[in-house]
Amino acid sequence: MKILFVFLTCILSSLLSSMSGGGTGIINFPIFLSLGIPIPLILSMGSLNGVFWVLPASRNYLKGRKIDWKFLIIFSLIGLVGTYFSIKAAINTSQRAFEIFVGSIILVLVTYTYFKKDLGLVEKKTYSKFRQALAYPFALLIGFYENFFGSGNGIVFSLMGYYTKGFDFIDSLGHYYLACFPWLVFGSYLFISKGYFDFWLMSFGIIGSLIGSYFGSKYARYKGNKFIKILLVIIGGILGLKLLFGL
Repeated sequence: MKILFVFLTCILSSLLSSMSGGGTGIINFPIFLSLGIPIPLILSMGSLNGVFWVLPASRNYLKGRKIDWKFLIIFSLIGLVGTYFSIKAAINTSQRAFEIFVGSIILVLVTYTYFKKDLGLVEKKTYSKFRQALAYPFALLIGFYENFFGSGNGIVFSLMGYYTKGFDFIDSLGHYYLACFPWLVFGSYLFISKGYFDFWLMSFGIIGSLIGSYFGSKYARYKGNKFIKILLVIIGGILGLKLLFGL
């Protein structure tokens, strides 16, 4: 029965996350905790699930679009440093203070996104090299948070991508899922090497995540940027409140 709940939960969480960038943890965390799964194993499952589902989702978003490989490589390499330290923090520290901090930021970003009507709806011309370079400091924070909890990273990346690279939401989510792939691989290795592994739970979690993310990203790409923005505001708002108040 536990395996079935994991499978169905991962379908739903990856479906919503792949459409909005809100993150699977908003759904997986409370349900998996109620099933008696320890926090480090939940984090390990989340990282390993992501290894398998982010690439198909990224392909659905970026198919037929130009991919900025130079930006992705540099951003991913910087983010790996944050990933390394996040595993130590996730295993050895309480997450509550960090959740309050991140929840507050997400609520501010979601509010701004809602009132900024044209944000992320169309691609903009390439900005100056200096303005594009401002994206890289975010890599440490996003790389750290990806394996620590993950929820909301796609939202932060989308706004950063819009103001530094001129990405619309489709480009942002596609590039984000590619960028975080190495972080998830590295994070999974570190978690599993410390013994946080369950073959059956992880296997069914991966299958469920693949199903949800494939159809979610496919549908969101079809519906377009306005649909993604609406979901980002709704799911981001729920996520921010949940993190801030510990709901």
